[in-house]
Amino acid sequence: MRRNIIRAGAAAAALGLAFLLLQRAPAESATPGKVVRVGLIGTLFRGVPEPIMQVAMRPFKSLLEDQTGMTGELVAGGDAGQLAALLKEDKVQFGVFHGVEFAWALQKSPSLKPLIVAINGRPAMHAVVLVPQDSKVTTCADLKGKTVAFPADSREHCRLFFDRRCVAPGCCPEKFFGRVLYPRDVEEALDDLVDGKMDALVVDGLTFEAFQKLKPGRAARLRRVLRSESFPPAVVAYHPGSLSDDLLARFRNGLLAASSSRRGQRLLEMCRITAFKAVPDNYEEMLKSIAKAYPPPAPEK
Repeated sequence: MRRNIIRAGAAAAALGLAFLLLQRAPAESATPGKVVRVGLIGTLFRGVPEPIMQVAMRPFKSLLEDQTGMTGELVAGGDAGQLAALLKEDKVQFGVFHGVEFAWALQKSPSLKPLIVAINGRPAMHAVVLVPQDSKVTTCADLKGKTVAFPADSREHCRLFFDRRCVAPGCCPEKFFGRVLYPRDVEEALDDLVDGKMDALVVDGLTFEAFQKLKPGRAARLRRVLRSESFPPAVVAYHPGSLSDDLLARFRNGLLAASSSRRGQRLLEMCRITAFKAVPDNYEEMLKSIAKAYPPPAPEK
């Protein structure tokens, strides 16, 4: 299996998305020298040291200035509430959220608006729990005390599903399972599951579909125990009134056209998305549904 299909680092995804956003940001001609700040939700940077992020941001700033004649800046946005506050206070003009985190942000900041969504094959995402076909496991409860793998670069919807649906209520994976593995290579992890080197594996649904297409024989030796709820796609959001309608329209149209160039296609692949799309008509319903199923985490004491 080609590894760039089912293996990609979370850091590369975050940086690739930021690159596309800044590459397509249009100039605000009415305000020469205006800084357009793009706030990125903190979970995009999970496991990425701050010094590395700062170094990686530099070429994006230069690209924006070269392409648009305006100054661009990437801003670490913190959690959903913090990024929402930055948008409302006009400290950032665009915010990149995972869909579920945007749903959380809307609970406290309902004035935020989605501009465009990032699609990975389908307009909704799922995670799955897989076991070997001959396993006696029929529910996640049967996995208590067993060895379960969760890929280190998993997307945020997979992480929430793993933490909240795959274990007993109020228990964390490390205490519920006998052992938790965090493989770096998803393809190897799927092969290891087939070979019985672990009891279960939690992966993105599209990852398993890709494995089924490219290794149908081995994939047939696996069985799905549980599938997650539908998670809404990631979104680029803004606060009304902070930007002109012209800038918003050109920014949105630029992102929609990202897949029309070879360079854009490569960057989309880095992001592990297939295209930017207009906000679906049922997006608000999706957000409400996922926020009910996965309420925001309790504030840290």
